[in-house]
Amino acid sequence: MEREFDRERDLSAVLALVAGARASHHPHAFLHPGGLQWWLRKVASPGFAVRLSPEGLLLEDAGYVVVQAVSTSVDAHLRLLREAEERLRERGATSIEVTAGDDDGELVAALRSRGYTPSGTEGKELICRADSGPHEPALPEGFSMRWLEPGLDDAYVELHRAAWSTIKPSTYDGAAHATVLAMPDFDRALVPIVAAPDGTLAASCIAWFDPVTRTSEIEPLGTHPRYRRRGLARAVSVEAVRRSADRGATSVLVWGVGDHRIALYRSAGFHPGRVLREYARTL
Repeated sequence: MEREFDRERDLSAVLALVAGARASHHPHAFLHPGGLQWWLRKVASPGFAVRLSPEGLLLEDAGYVVVQAVSTSVDAHLRLLREAEERLRERGATSIEVTAGDDDGELVAALRSRGYTPSGTEGKELICRADSGPHEPALPEGFSMRWLEPGLDDAYVELHRAAWSTIKPSTYDGAAHATVLAMPDFDRALVPIVAAPDGTLAASCIAWFDPVTRTSEIEPLGTHPRYRRRGLARAVSVEAVRRSADRGATSVLVWGVGDHRIALYRSAGFHPGRVLREYARTL
C-alpha cells in the first residue's frame, strides 16, 4: 500500500534504496543519496511530495517526478510513474515531466510509447576522480578557505540566498537550513567556504559523501554576485574533491549541469559523464 514519507520512519530505508540503486550502475538509477537529502529540505513545501510503496520511491516537485523502483525492471518504473500521473491528474495538473539518461534506451522507448517527448531541457552529469592526484584550490590574494563552523550558520544562509536569488528570490531560510543540517550524511567539514578578506562569505558548496558508493555529490554550489568571476566556484569545487578524497571517495559528481557551467567544472577537473534529458507529456 502506498503511503506518505515520514522522515523518522522512512529516511534510512529511502537512502539505502537510492544508494543501492546508484551502486548497481543500472541506467534507470540517477539519483545520488546526497542530492536526495538536499532535495528533502522541501518536504513541507507546497507542490512537493514523497511517497513510498512496496514498488519503491516516488518524488514529485511541482509537476516534475522522480521514481526509484526497488526492481530494475522498466515495468516497475512505469508502474510508479503511472501512479504519479494519476495523482497529478487528481490535483488538476495538466502536465508531467521526468528524466531519463540518453544511455537508457529501454526507458526512453517506454516513455515515448506513453506519449512523452523531450521537453527541451537537459543536464549533464560531470565526474571528477577523487583519487587521481593532488587537488589544491587556488584563491585570490586575501581570500581564505573555511568550513561550515557552527557560528557561521546565519552567514551561510545569507550567502546561499544571495547566490541563488539572481533569477527569483531564494526560499532557503533558517528552517530549511536546519533540515539540511539534520540529514544523516551532512558533514559540516564537507562544506568548503571561501571567505573574502573582510570575512564575508563569498562562495560555498556542499559535498555529500555516500559510503555505499564511495562517491560524493556537490549540491548545491553558489557564489555571491559581488564575488563572481574570481575563480571562487572552481576553488570550492576543487576543495570539495580534496575533502571527499580524505573521506575515502573515489569520485565526485555534479548533476544537471547546463552548458553555461561546464567550463567551470572542467577547470576543476570534472569530465562529462551521462546526459540526462527531461521528457514531458500532457495529462
